[in-house]
Amino acid sequence: MHLDIQPRNYKPTARVRETIEDKSQKLLKYADVDRVRYTLSEENLDLVCEVHLHVMGKDFHAKASSEDMLNSVDQASAALEKQLRRYKSKREDRRKAPDASGMNSANALEATLASEAASEPDEDEIDR
Repeated sequence: MHLDIQPRNYKPTARVRETIEDKSQKLLKYADVDRVRYTLSEENLDLVCEVHLHVMGKDFHAKASSEDMLNSVDQASAALEKQLRRYKSKREDRRKAPDASGMNSANALEATLASEAASEPDEDEIDR
């Protein structure tokens, strides 16, 4: 995973950087993350944290603002975690969903292999 922190009009403290690294590691349990980009900025009186996350074939985005950057990072990470949880559950449901024959993909594969094994002639039949 490639982690990128881009400050704009804001200088992140060591504690903010550590929090970002910890939150990014927690996101790995939901998907195989390629890239994470945190953009930290100061707009008027609010501190804003934007998170862009790239998973193979899909991008996720979350934005949060508050008076404290740690709160902004926590809120944006929580929103992104919610999106990734939903994405993971949809992927798992699709794998477990039955196809037109009423079987899920794992059972369909086992049934196909069993039918192929049953249709193959025995060695005794080949020798005759």
